[in-house]
Amino acid sequence: MTSDHWSNLLDPRIRQFFFLGFTGDDRRPSTIDRIFNRQSSSTVDERAFGIGGIPSTGWNFEDSGRTQYTEPAQGFLKTFSHKEFTRGIMVKRDLIDDNLEPQALNAAGNLGDSAFRVKEKAAANIFINAFSAATTATLDDYGTDAIGADSVALCSDAHDTSASDTTNLVNEGTLALSAANLSTTRQLHMALTDMNGDLLSVMPDELLVPPELEDTGLIAVRSAQDPNSANNAINPQAGRFTPIVWHYLTDANSWFLMDSGLRRRSLLWYDRVPLELQGPDWDRDTQTAKWLAYMRWSCGWTDFRFVYGQNPS
Repeated sequence: MTSDHWSNLLDPRIRQFFFLGFTGDDRRPSTIDRIFNRQSSSTVDERAFGIGGIPSTGWNFEDSGRTQYTEPAQGFLKTFSHKEFTRGIMVKRDLIDDNLEPQALNAAGNLGDSAFRVKEKAAANIFINAFSAATTATLDDYGTDAIGADSVALCSDAHDTSASDTTNLVNEGTLALSAANLSTTRQLHMALTDMNGDLLSVMPDELLVPPELEDTGLIAVRSAQDPNSANNAINPQAGRFTPIVWHYLTDANSWFLMDSGLRRRSLLWYDRVPLELQGPDWDRDTQTAKWLAYMRWSCGWTDFRFVYGQNPS
């Protein structure tokens, strides 16, 4: 057997363990697939406007005798620029000669697991940085930006109503998670207006929390009776929200209400190049085979109205 043949023979098993590491049944399911509108892309970037709106005035045909036409209010333009991500492993010839193949296969599985975590962290950073004070675009190590197309963070008290209306809208607060504060936040979320100043049809139906708030959230949204009352009072929040626990959220206190319909329109993930494993490449001088994982994506949001965040101190 020539020195590079062993790497070609090992390659199928390396690939098997790599993709098992990325999609293994023993891991928590990807939250990206659950909450992002995930799409493929065939261009260098993708561009999308935030949610526009048609005014509620001008519908009365009897007054004008003709149909009134209008252009939708223009939202902020969001450009999704795809970033490249790559990492590799090296397997030395002597590992195979000494019957240490399991070490090489474990390395491949760990590389796949690392690729999974990188994507989850990139997506989670959108919410981790939701209350950032940044006002200029700065990409982190995962290719995500703390600010949106309107130059403020996802959850803020300084959102402009539209690109032509600087009236501020608020989708952040400092309330701790409880059934009572769920009710308050729900009302605040439903009071958001569209780009014409009309009341938007927001219907928050999802509760996104870190693992530290999982039990509190379940009590608040699934208890039939008020968890803070001994008088058998009903809990109006029961059944209103689907709880979503994301183990990559790092703030133990922050939580978010989301409108699933608006979320699907606003929270976007583009796969420019899905995860692939390249190799093996053989280095004769070091007697080493290399495999390289490569992927390219972008993610972010086009309009903030899908979410209302609470960031208690």
